[in-house]
Amino acid sequence: MIDILVVSRRNAIAMLLGLSLFVAACGGSGEGGVPPGEATGTVALLLTDMPTDDLDEINLNIVEATLIGGEGQQTLFSDADDPIHIDLLHLENFSQPIAFEDVPADVYTKLRLRINNLTLVEYVQDGPDKEYRPALPANGKVDLLHPDGFEVLPGRTLIVELDMDANKSIHVVQTGNSKYRMRPVVFVEFSNTEAPDKLTRIDGTITEIVDSAAGRFVLCSSADADTCIDVSLTTDGCVFDADGIPTEPTALEVNDEVVVIGRYSRMGGDIVLDAIVVEQGPAEQVVGTVNSLPDETGTFLMIDRQGADVLVKLQDGCTQVIGPDGAIVGAGGLEIGQGIEVEGVRIAAEMEGDPATLRAALIIIDGDDAEERVSGTIAEPVDQAASSFFLVTSTTASGGVTVVLEPDATISDFAGNGDQLPGDFADIIDGRAAEAYGELGDDGFFHATAVLVD
Repeated sequence: MIDILVVSRRNAIAMLLGLSLFVAACGGSGEGGVPPGEATGTVALLLTDMPTDDLDEINLNIVEATLIGGEGQQTLFSDADDPIHIDLLHLENFSQPIAFEDVPADVYTKLRLRINNLTLVEYVQDGPDKEYRPALPANGKVDLLHPDGFEVLPGRTLIVELDMDANKSIHVVQTGNSKYRMRPVVFVEFSNTEAPDKLTRIDGTITEIVDSAAGRFVLCSSADADTCIDVSLTTDGCVFDADGIPTEPTALEVNDEVVVIGRYSRMGGDIVLDAIVVEQGPAEQVVGTVNSLPDETGTFLMIDRQGADVLVKLQDGCTQVIGPDGAIVGAGGLEIGQGIEVEGVRIAAEMEGDPATLRAALIIIDGDDAEERVSGTIAEPVDQAASSFFLVTSTTASGGVTVVLEPDATISDFAGNGDQLPGDFADIIDGRAAEAYGELGDDGFFHATAVLVD
């Protein structure tokens, strides 16, 4: 088993190992249930992912999530026969709920995850897609440790955001044929008072209409029927019918299967979902590149990841276009060559050979957030006062580069037994292998936001 020591800080807590997932609460119980009359709170475990350009799919199953500490352990989710299937690359712009669960109010020290069936996919235009199945550490059993504990307060929701950085976690190993090695790197953040900024996307079923005209209802996740949340359509939000065309909130009915996109907010001790998109149709996420600008009908051409042409159609007054910083920029923010993710309903072409049309409910523009990576061996000078060290590399013409740690840089120490632990500058030792992520500055130094030390 792999234990990960979690050091909690409010701003992007540096964490190591594990893949990711989400939990929040909507009633329910841990093992044996919560004893009657016992004070309870809710744990919200959120799964999201940092981007990578090396792969087209990162698929895995979440089998179980268990909270450990206090008076024992509480099972947040467990289903080996019907696990939660996730493509992490669909979570670059979103977080996803795994389960909602009430647990006894207490201080807990460990979150245990069980994952399996990790499958990496590369799309090939003129042949079958390539699939790789790298081994998971500890057979998929991952423990996230917090030395001081994280507290679940009575009547409140503790949000635990786990952010897997796929770019740092998955590496190509050249062994005659290219295969991938998985060494997960995760960032974690806890909050009893704030709501996450990132959009969330939930595929689920409407179980109750609270206010039909206002678009208020209760949504339960398709992945786990016990994962439910109150949803309220925002003033600039839109409902889309089965054909991807805007309709009225009154069209929503109990038992409708919908996709909801929005942001969490807090209402008292609970979290609710403020929806900007509600889709009744067979919604999908399509990632690609802008190949033309919108015409007078709001239609433009996109090339998807598999190289296919897709016509994207903006829906008047409803399709939101969101920039890399999360702000609404509108269709004027689109540029040829931009990477985008489009949420919508695909309509088959009327003529054979013509591209399909994607009626867009939401478009998210990619940011220029790709990090540079240098790897090699740590060498003198190692200067703790200057937060810098020399890295001997085989890819740098000069034979190496001086790495300077940014003020908020994280150091991850991969111990000899394979465990991944938070590190500090004391782990930057002459002779150790290291990877640095950041960018090469005009001063000739490599300015690192993260360093992984082997």
